[in-house]
Amino acid sequence: MQLGSEEHKELFCRFFIETHKPFRPEELPWPDLSQSTVDKLASFPIWDYAVHTERQVSNKLNAYANEEQDASLKEALGLQAYEEGRHADMLKYFLKRYNIPLNEIPDKPLPSNLERCFMSTGAGECIDSFFAFGFLEISKSMGDYPIELIEVMEPIVQEEARHILFFQNWLIYQRHKRPYMLQGIHFLGTMWAFVSAGWSRLMELKNLGGSAFTMQARKQEGSSMSLKKFIRLCQEQNYRRLATYDSRLARPKLIPRVMNGVSFFL
Repeated sequence: MQLGSEEHKELFCRFFIETHKPFRPEELPWPDLSQSTVDKLASFPIWDYAVHTERQVSNKLNAYANEEQDASLKEALGLQAYEEGRHADMLKYFLKRYNIPLNEIPDKPLPSNLERCFMSTGAGECIDSFFAFGFLEISKSMGDYPIELIEVMEPIVQEEARHILFFQNWLIYQRHKRPYMLQGIHFLGTMWAFVSAGWSRLMELKNLGGSAFTMQARKQEGSSMSLKKFIRLCQEQNYRRLATYDSRLARPKLIPRVMNGVSFFL
């Protein structure tokens, strides 16, 4: 199979649709938590932003799916929009279930170029997921939260793995369906999307409590793991979560390679 071909497109769309797992947030086995655990969760300054981000991504993907003409891509994009909206609903149910305050952030207007918007959104998800995979494993090993709660959150994390795998293959397909002379422009646009997404997250982390928010989170989790070992853990978990899917699908490589470079200099 040639990457970027119609066969490739059908493969990554079919993979995404067939691996979807139906569930409703209120049907999940949410455990009872001690007040100290609830207080610790409530102290993280991320919940308003997390719910807003998932809802915004869902709105953007819904709009993009509606304008997509290809039936397979339209179905897969629409399903991803539904899953992103379900992530927002799941976070809202989690906050309500444990009486953690939520301040709703108003939705922003949709951008005019929805394809470019999806490129930027997907780049951001590749960055977020890489570190989320590692943080989840730290939470499991430290025992600061009930394993039952972590297992409830597992579907969101694994769905993000599916999302970035779909995104990587969508990028390749979009690039190769363009005339040869325009493929380089698409590649540069992809690199710019990742740079912009990385910079945006640095600014968001700063606004959420300082430029060292990630390090603060690791400290709050009680982990003495060095940054170099944390990056290695993220690499391992990134590989593990994507390894279960069809080997013919292209894996996201940019963020793991960038972090390999960062790790080399640590």
